[in-house]
Amino acid sequence: MASEPPQLDLQAKRAQDYHGATTTLAWVVLISSPILVALPPRRLDPLTVWNISTFAIAANYLTREKTGRSIVDRIETRISRAQGVYADLPSERARQIQEQMRAAREAQIRDGSVLGEELEKLKARQEQEKGGVARRVWMGGESEGWMERRLKEEQKAIEEGKGYGDLISEYVWEVWNWGKKKDEEEDE
Repeated sequence: MASEPPQLDLQAKRAQDYHGATTTLAWVVLISSPILVALPPRRLDPLTVWNISTFAIAANYLTREKTGRSIVDRIETRISRAQGVYADLPSERARQIQEQMRAAREAQIRDGSVLGEELEKLKARQEQEKGGVARRVWMGGESEGWMERRLKEEQKAIEEGKGYGDLISEYVWEVWNWGKKKDEEEDE
C-alpha cells in the first residue's frame, strides 16, 4: 500500500508534464506555421498544406484548452442550427416554443389566412427547414420535379434539331447571365 501514493504522484506528474509539453508545442506551431508558409518560395505544395493543417490542429487544441469547446465543435453547432437541428437549445421550453411556432406557421399555410408575399415567405421557410442548408446549396433554386422539366426541355430541343452541345452552351449562358436565357438577351 505504501508504494501506491508515489506511483499516483508519478502518473500525475507525467500527465502534467505531457499537458505542458503539448500546450507549448501547440503555441510553437501556432506561431511558426504562418511564418513558414509566408517564407519564399510561396507555393501550394505538400509542405504548405502540412503547415496549414498543423496550424489548424494547434489552434483547435488551444481553443479547446482555453474555452472547453473546440473550433470544430463550434462549427458543428452552427451547421446543426442552420439545418434546423436545435440539439443544444438552452431548455426543453425553448424546444416547445420552436415546435409551436412551426405548427402555427403550417396552420397559417393550410388555412390560407396568409396571402401573397407572406405566403411565399412562409413556404420558403418551410422548404428551408425541410431540406436544410446542404440541400439548398446542392440543389440551388430548383423546386420539385426539376428533373422531369429538364428532360422535357431536352426532348423538345432534340426535336428542334439541337444537340447536347447547344443545350450545354445554353445552360452555361443562363448561369453566366444570372438566369436570363439567350432569347431574352437578344430581345433586349
